[in-house]
Amino acid sequence: MSEPTLVRKRIRSAEDVAEIEATYDASDLLPAQTILGCLQYVAAQHPDKPAIIQIEAPDFLTPNRTVTYRQLVADVEATAGLFRRIAGNVDSVVGLMLPMVPEGLSALWGAQTAGVGVPLNPFLDLAPVAAILHETRATVLVTTRGLLEAKGGIATLRAEVPSLVEVLYVDDADPALDLRSRAADHGGHLDAEADQDPRRDALMQPTGGTTGTPKLVRMSQAGQLQVAWNVASLMGNEPDGVTAHGMPNFHCGGTISLGLRTVIFGGTLLTLTEVGFRSREAVASFWDIARHYRVTSLLATPTTALALLHGDGGADGCVVRDFHCGGSAVPMELVRAFHDRFGIWLRENWGMTEMHGTTTGHFNDGTQPRVGSVGRPLPFVRVKAVELDADGHWLRDCAPGERGVLLTATPTVMSGYANAELDRDYFPSGVPGEMPEDWRWGNTGDLGSVDESGYIWVFGRAKDLIIRGGHNIDPRAIEDVLAEHPDVHLVAAIGRPDLAKGELPIAYVEARAGATLDPAELLEFCRTHVHERAAVPVEVVVIDEIPLTPVGKVSKPVLRAHAVTRAAGDLARSFDPSAEVSLDQSGSRLVVDVVLHDAAVEDDLRRAVTGFEFATRIRLAEVAR
Repeated sequence: MSEPTLVRKRIRSAEDVAEIEATYDASDLLPAQTILGCLQYVAAQHPDKPAIIQIEAPDFLTPNRTVTYRQLVADVEATAGLFRRIAGNVDSVVGLMLPMVPEGLSALWGAQTAGVGVPLNPFLDLAPVAAILHETRATVLVTTRGLLEAKGGIATLRAEVPSLVEVLYVDDADPALDLRSRAADHGGHLDAEADQDPRRDALMQPTGGTTGTPKLVRMSQAGQLQVAWNVASLMGNEPDGVTAHGMPNFHCGGTISLGLRTVIFGGTLLTLTEVGFRSREAVASFWDIARHYRVTSLLATPTTALALLHGDGGADGCVVRDFHCGGSAVPMELVRAFHDRFGIWLRENWGMTEMHGTTTGHFNDGTQPRVGSVGRPLPFVRVKAVELDADGHWLRDCAPGERGVLLTATPTVMSGYANAELDRDYFPSGVPGEMPEDWRWGNTGDLGSVDESGYIWVFGRAKDLIIRGGHNIDPRAIEDVLAEHPDVHLVAAIGRPDLAKGELPIAYVEARAGATLDPAELLEFCRTHVHERAAVPVEVVVIDEIPLTPVGKVSKPVLRAHAVTRAAGDLARSFDPSAEVSLDQSGSRLVVDVVLHDAAVEDDLRRAVTGFEFATRIRLAEVAR
């Protein structure tokens, strides 16, 4: 049996991808097929090298915590053993609701070694957290005392999750509840052989869930490791690599593309505070941090890159080799302005949780990336645009450059959702052609094209299209124009409900610091520069701050909820000027609650709102009282 090896390849061209696929099987690239096995391999070579460094304000230049590879492996093994013992004779399932601390990774990898890990967004309310833990039959929750008490405490959670055996806290004063103390008491080792099957369900990753409970994606260690290897070949896998870690660990970008990809190659993961890029102080000091710690690569959202562009400081003396952006489209002007100021190209990539993360990107050949494209497929990835029918059945492949629904095939496509009923919406049927046994086509839900050179162009989510009287409008046709206005910081275009047209395009904008925006002037700017007449917004709404998700993406669902409420309010007040309107987002569908003061108009309003797709609950004020 040959000695385990770690293959380091950097992709600079499509030819490099072809050579990798011709030379290696996916299973030949790493020294082990499990996360713990890969960490043990690196730790044996560099036991005292820093694996994770965490920094906090105000002194970013002095590490708050440092975890060596020896310590990282010990923590993974100790938590895995503890989680298995707590679960007893049932499957170990561990929920992790943590800020960006080292335990967010070591305990997650320990959970996957013992059984299944479930990373949870700490910004979720208790109801969806409890629903996820209940659906996965969680045996342990790892969190902090402050986070859980702010959501209602242990008693409230236990009432909703009967499978829960224990709740453990990170850095807690009570040794009976403190994760590190309990792991040490257990003996700090694996007391049973871990399940070595690299393709079993090891991670239940929530995705979506802006309203209601998120979907749960079934992910394997093999899928995570393959994506981590691919991302390393794209974004950096050198032994001296230092990765700026600012995306959260409840997202595959933070856990896999940044965290796992760095440590399996023996690099150092530099965690930029417990809240990552949500820390304005860390973003403001980023270039000083990057110089001091010799940061070589990072992955961030376009909103973070924009904040760096508009901030103080410069990149002189930095050694950043790879700066990649994901999560949403990167405007052409941002790419060029960023390079003009810092000498660094922003390289857009693309992927989704259902594929274990990143699947395409711009190879760093030292030249300007093809701005507007999300790059080309990484090794062992295929992408094509197709036409599907209403039931998700393949009708035909699109020609090069022709728009369609983007499908991706790769061995890292998920096994399915925890709720198998959702699978039929993700896996298309009838797609022709020979595929390797462990490959499967997945429907990304994105509209786009693949050009003659193999570059992939994403024009937005199918659900983000604005449909104005049957006319499909790409929001980017509006957003790209407004983003070039000198006083606009962020912009998001959505469809406002309309009884006659179905939807009308509107734009929300946030001003740059110190600037003042005039909606009328912005509307005229759009009329001049938006070339598609139907895409010219009917309204530009200036707001103090564009809402962002915890990952840093623009949160269009929040803006849609605002637009729905305004549209319903305008309609209700056209019947009854005293009508009161609010929004109920407790379920998976938006429900507008309308309270009328004039009983005579109730029937007329009910007939009118039937033209809207969202639900409306109408009550009379005297009944409400």
